[in-house]
Amino acid sequence: MTRKNVKRMTLRIDRQGNPCLSVPLRATRADIWKFMMSCSDWLARNVGKREFFTLPDRLHDGDEVFLLGEPRKLMIRSAARTSMTFVSGAAVLYLRDAGDPEKAASAYEKALKELALSVFQERLSRYADVIPERFGTPRIKIRKMTSRWGSANQTTNEIHLSLFLIKAPLDCIDSVVLHEAVHFTHMDHGTEFYEMLLDRMPDYKQRSTKLKEYARK
Repeated sequence: MTRKNVKRMTLRIDRQGNPCLSVPLRATRADIWKFMMSCSDWLARNVGKREFFTLPDRLHDGDEVFLLGEPRKLMIRSAARTSMTFVSGAAVLYLRDAGDPEKAASAYEKALKELALSVFQERLSRYADVIPERFGTPRIKIRKMTSRWGSANQTTNEIHLSLFLIKAPLDCIDSVVLHEAVHFTHMDHGTEFYEMLLDRMPDYKQRSTKLKEYARK
């Protein structure tokens, strides 16, 4: 719950499925309780972790994971170094102790970050033409962000992207990567920003809508 300089109470569910309540500065406990009780049915239907923004804490050979817009069978194999590759549509995870479900989950997250960085860098290279030459190729950093897909920083010459974005289809990933790349020319979301963005990707809005639908899974 957050007290703000607002006229009325509002309730929303964040990307991790948690309820977030905003209330006026002078709202009393009785007012807040009454409002929450009026929202009880809505809360019961909507509260709960959204799988898209979570990672498993245990993994077994044969489990299903969601990557690049598709559910994939996970094959866990023993190897000296942690890595992940795709074979006939399945995701193959290599790690030292393949029989430990918790270590497999930890190795999966590590491999997922490596995969995400590789994919995001490759997709960024496709839109290098929208970035002014003085920036060269911005560094990409992967974070477990749930409140936004990405951010751009001209000062540090970095693009931060959510690890969970690797679960989305490539065309959705491209929409986020291009969005952040355009910020190296236009930092705000003004008319010129969207003109440049839509000129390079006319169906940007459709891709963004598609990404939101995937994020509800």
